[in-house]
Amino acid sequence: MNRLEIGKIIDSSIGVLQFELPLDHVVVWMDAEKPEVLICKHHTEIPSIWYKQFYNPWKIFGSFEKIQEVFPKFNIPLGSKVASFNSPVVIKIDFLQKTIQYQGMRQKRIAIVDDSPTMRKLLKFVIESFEGWNVVAELENAESIPKAIEEFYPDIVTLDLHLGEKNGVQAMRETLAPKRIPTLIITSQPKADGSLVMDALEAGALDYLQKPESGNWDQLKDDLHFKMESSLKSKWQTRGPSLNSPKLSIHSSTYNPEDYLIMIGSSTGGTQALQEILTRLPENIPPILITQHIPAGFSRALAERLNNLCPFEVKEAQEGDEIKAGRVLVAPGDHHLKISRNGKRVEIIDSEPVNRFRPSVDFMFKSVPDGFNRKIIATILTGMGKDGALGMLELKQKGALTIAQDEASSVVYGMPKEAARIGAADSIKPLLDIPQFWLDLMSKSHPKA
Repeated sequence: MNRLEIGKIIDSSIGVLQFELPLDHVVVWMDAEKPEVLICKHHTEIPSIWYKQFYNPWKIFGSFEKIQEVFPKFNIPLGSKVASFNSPVVIKIDFLQKTIQYQGMRQKRIAIVDDSPTMRKLLKFVIESFEGWNVVAELENAESIPKAIEEFYPDIVTLDLHLGEKNGVQAMRETLAPKRIPTLIITSQPKADGSLVMDALEAGALDYLQKPESGNWDQLKDDLHFKMESSLKSKWQTRGPSLNSPKLSIHSSTYNPEDYLIMIGSSTGGTQALQEILTRLPENIPPILITQHIPAGFSRALAERLNNLCPFEVKEAQEGDEIKAGRVLVAPGDHHLKISRNGKRVEIIDSEPVNRFRPSVDFMFKSVPDGFNRKIIATILTGMGKDGALGMLELKQKGALTIAQDEASSVVYGMPKEAARIGAADSIKPLLDIPQFWLDLMSKSHPKA
């Protein structure tokens, strides 16, 4: 530890460092253009200039007790990641790659917000059956959330939408979003009315789960664990979807929307990402097919919201819907979306999940029939896991143009990362650059990139 000058800033010119962090110290990484690291025991050792650079998020490592002592009342920059441990942890700092990693068993901390004591008890039982997860707070109303955040530093929060005087959407907007706490909605919201869920996602919630109607928690358990782990890897969206997005246009004598088909796969963070890119498109779009990992019932609410915001038709796909210009079809929750054999319509398939998902992006991508007469532009957006990567690779090998969202703009860089890793993506683009890139490809003003 003598090389690390405890209590002083480590300059990025050092290169790579690896060391065991004692439980009575905290590592703080400031994620600036030139990253800096501090190893300290007390908040007075943190330079005041760090707090002035509030737009640079930090990564903080140490025991929960020591982190709480150094940072009382959560006085750290928004968007920072706090990782706590109950035993010494090995820290590896790579200034050249601008990364900081750990080796050790992390204490994964979660707070439950639900007005039902029975539901809180059930959720706690399920969550604490997952290795490394600890329920640090059980709250019955939204008003209790601020104090719990200051006291317990939860990694994530599960949030019911129905909480009495203040609902979950208000809690997102007033507390959890400003504090940038990754939040999972776990709701009994009727499937026929998913607008409240869409409001919560727009306010900043990461993802959502439907409480099982029959009380069969085995059915929910795997999904809950997957989404909790995904939340740990997520990045906070610095802003919500733009409701007044700039409209793009395409001016080309060679452009015919019927010559193309855009296919999109997305998961965690995808509902907001879809809104961002679709609302930027002009009216004369080619047909678009979307598979968003979504529970049954909520796909209709997503489609209806997008339909109200876009200058073209967006609808939840139904059996036999025509694939045509000016129309976006969203795969219905809990069903796969497939292109028919003649390539003119969609089919809705109730078969086994693929890559643990239904609907599955791979299922949709792999359904493109041989001899399909439209040029395909396949796109993978933010999401956890690998769904869609292999299907995109197959499309690329058949001549499709393929695009993956970049890491910086992805809420969870899982699905697009896998597509890039296996060479399935021709291009890696920031989210907000994707609509213009589509239009450039279709107007033939740019070569395949």
